[in-house]
Amino acid sequence: MLSAGFFKPYLTIGLHTLSWILLGSLLLYYVPYSWHVPIPTFFWVWQSVVLFMMICIFYINALIIVPRTIIKSKAGSFVVWSLVIMLITQVVSYIYNTDTNMHERMSALFGDKRDHDKYFDFFVFMMTLLVMGISISWAMLRYWQQAAQHKQQLEQDKAVAELAMLKIQINPHFFFNSLNSIYSLTYIDVEDSRKALHTLSRMMRYLLYGNGDENTTLLEEVDFLKNYISLMRLRSTDKVTIVTDISDKLIDYPIAPMLLLPFIENAFKHGVDATVKSEIIIRLHQKGTQLQLQVTNSVFEKKTNEPGEGGIGLTNTERRLQLLYPQRHQLQAGLNSDGRYEVNLKIDLAP
Repeated sequence: MLSAGFFKPYLTIGLHTLSWILLGSLLLYYVPYSWHVPIPTFFWVWQSVVLFMMICIFYINALIIVPRTIIKSKAGSFVVWSLVIMLITQVVSYIYNTDTNMHERMSALFGDKRDHDKYFDFFVFMMTLLVMGISISWAMLRYWQQAAQHKQQLEQDKAVAELAMLKIQINPHFFFNSLNSIYSLTYIDVEDSRKALHTLSRMMRYLLYGNGDENTTLLEEVDFLKNYISLMRLRSTDKVTIVTDISDKLIDYPIAPMLLLPFIENAFKHGVDATVKSEIIIRLHQKGTQLQLQVTNSVFEKKTNEPGEGGIGLTNTERRLQLLYPQRHQLQAGLNSDGRYEVNLKIDLAP
């Protein structure tokens, strides 16, 4: 099936052709036809020559002169070129008029005995001014459109590069923290640590092979979250209560990979203490195309600064949301009335 871009050049050519037909008909052919007198052939030939000159002036001015003068702030050069064009059109008019004696013959046709200036054709002069004015406007409009498209492309390229960098930062960050969790688990239960390693291997397979594209699927991302929660359950003591409410009736939509994990990871990082009872509540539901994530956790001050715990994942996720879902997400995070830290995220997944 042919795309719209295939027809665009032909549409542009068609519009230009139609415009010149209309302009030529109205300014060069329609009025003489309304005189209701026999018009000599040399006059129609001259009108066609004028139309041809105007077409050449329009495109030479728009595609060559304006980009090299006005757009580059060389007003003096543009004035010189304009004067040259005016001179050329007047020379052509003088040569044709001298060769055909057009002005005198046309005056005799209408009984007009006034003398006409052989060296200056006012009608050609006004036509040239009109066409050059339209040409300048069209050239500047094209320039502004191209500049806007170039700026938009640069912004898109910058956003893509920034997203790639953020994703690179997030994956090692998660990997490092997960290994720390399993390392701690080896001192408590070897069997559980083996299960954790198996779970982690499935998760890393997803990271390495499952989300190489710009988007993954919601169901795959949710499975990844469940594996992570399962991994954290193995590490947690009986003083930690983990409540999950993840809907089983999720409609699969494309979603950016590793977008939800940092909020859950942050809850385990700051909401768990080895000596005090704590609770983490994770709710994930869907209403139509809107995905709703709520994460609530107890708050404890970290007594140690473990390597790699600089909050990279959460900060980058907020930035990714701004880049990937502008005007399509709502994020609220902070202490609630119970003194717990609560994150409420809503994302419109509609493509």
